[in-house]
Amino acid sequence: MNNWKKDLKQALEAPKPVRKREFLRQLDLPKMSVVAFLFSQVSYIRKWVWCVSFFVFSVAMLGVAFVPNMVLWLISGLTPLLALTVVSENGRSERYKMVELEMATRFSLRSVTFARLTILGMMNLLIFGVFLLVGVWNDTATPLAIGLYIITPFLFTSFTGLYIVRKCRGQEAMYICTSISVGMSVFLFFAHNIIPFIYEEQYLVLWMIAMLVLLFGTGRQCIAMIKQTGEFEQKTLQNGRLV
Repeated sequence: MNNWKKDLKQALEAPKPVRKREFLRQLDLPKMSVVAFLFSQVSYIRKWVWCVSFFVFSVAMLGVAFVPNMVLWLISGLTPLLALTVVSENGRSERYKMVELEMATRFSLRSVTFARLTILGMMNLLIFGVFLLVGVWNDTATPLAIGLYIITPFLFTSFTGLYIVRKCRGQEAMYICTSISVGMSVFLFFAHNIIPFIYEEQYLVLWMIAMLVLLFGTGRQCIAMIKQTGEFEQKTLQNGRLV
């Protein structure tokens, strides 16, 4: 079977293109800036992702109105759900068997993945800015401590989720990521009552170290995800030529 495929490939192999670059330069292709490309990808992010972000933001604002003394722990417990929205957009093409279709579009899968990560990252950064202001206004903790309590759970869930999505392909990976995100949220809702000592000022250094390590690890996972998407795209093209 392998020899038959090899012989068929050699017999039907198309000749190498001549003056390909010169031909492509002559084409009158519409130009698109980076900003325009990013805005074009907003509509392709699934609606439930925006709904989750809106839900998290709305619950946090309701917490300010009804349980102001608990708003920091409420926000801290909601951040893993925001991380789930970032993780869910990675590997979606392969998960729903849409790789071949998306590879036929103008932009590569790697560019699309990078664009969507950028969009969700900017959105979450904006939400975190509001959360930080709310936390400082409603809590007696320092801004540094509030920032660490909000960002560290998000980075932990993002790092863990991106690693799982890279290593475990298919819908099972999302089930695992969802379980981790929900479990982390439930844990954080009650952590300040169950293990309050971890929020003492003397442990802020450990929180800072954990945040920096997770920030570095999450960045590495994002880069690895983009690189893996490009490699998967090339592998799919090669397999397609062999069929």
